[in-house]
Amino acid sequence: MKKAFITGATGFIGLNLIELLLQDQWEVTALHLPGEDLTYLSRYQVSLAPGNILDYPSLQAALSEDHDVVFHLAGDTTTWKKHADRQFDINVNGTINMCKAAHEKKVSRFVLTSSSSAYGIHKERLSESTVSNALETGISYHKTKYLSEVELKKFVDNGLDAVIVNPCNLIGPYDVRNWSQLIINVCKGKMPGYPPGGGTFAHVRDIAKAHMAAAEKGKTGENYLLGGIEAPFKAVIDDILRITGSPLSLKPISKTKLRLAMGLSSVQAAFSGKEPLLTYPKYRRLVETLRCDSSKAKQALGFSTTPIPVMITDCYQWLKAENFV
Repeated sequence: MKKAFITGATGFIGLNLIELLLQDQWEVTALHLPGEDLTYLSRYQVSLAPGNILDYPSLQAALSEDHDVVFHLAGDTTTWKKHADRQFDINVNGTINMCKAAHEKKVSRFVLTSSSSAYGIHKERLSESTVSNALETGISYHKTKYLSEVELKKFVDNGLDAVIVNPCNLIGPYDVRNWSQLIINVCKGKMPGYPPGGGTFAHVRDIAKAHMAAAEKGKTGENYLLGGIEAPFKAVIDDILRITGSPLSLKPISKTKLRLAMGLSSVQAAFSGKEPLLTYPKYRRLVETLRCDSSKAKQALGFSTTPIPVMITDCYQWLKAENFV
């Protein structure tokens, strides 16, 4: 029986990956922060390992030579520059610690969950050959995901058998902070309109399957972009309106209005001390169109994508079952 060690086990991708691994008869050790909410993780038959990717001794204690694969999913996705130092620590230094521990324990395979954001922002469709401009975007998340890959590849050069997966936009169960916010806002009648950008969307379970395939088939040191279906935000929101039965009548939101909203959010945050509703990274995400070529992952990993209405339906049904809407 194969044994997996997972960081970020209480997160969106982590919980979906655990579900699939258990279905495939893996033994799973789930790293979690001491005192972290284990409401969802406790539903699964896994070995719980308290620890912190910034606390190296805790990783040494939790990870063993018996683990076949480390899935390193833990990360900080904040878009608020106030937390940039924390984000660097978690995304970069935390990855260094996990690579060091896995290398020390001679784990057979290491899968790093990075992001399409590691490539930065481009007008053309992303591929693995796209030269990253993440350090020039002014966005901490882009910078830290790129630098985490740089650090991992140093360990690869020293013998760590690791691969990198780069998901784009994910929709599905166990999401309460990401694109599920579109569904939640529609259901609460708080959707202000259609933003002008677009994205590439995948069902989180398709991404979880790709993680498992990367562990088995991925080539050492290689990146695999996990895109999905390209769609403007208007089309995605129209699907949400239809699936949820919402009576909202929405209109396009211009870039100008979004910039004004971003400025207002910044002013409010300066007085309240709370994270702005619309940060600069969120603004860029809403006005840009992320397109991604997944042909490498399709060929090498068998990556496939679920239609957007199915992603939305699965997410919506989960949100209802958990009383978020």
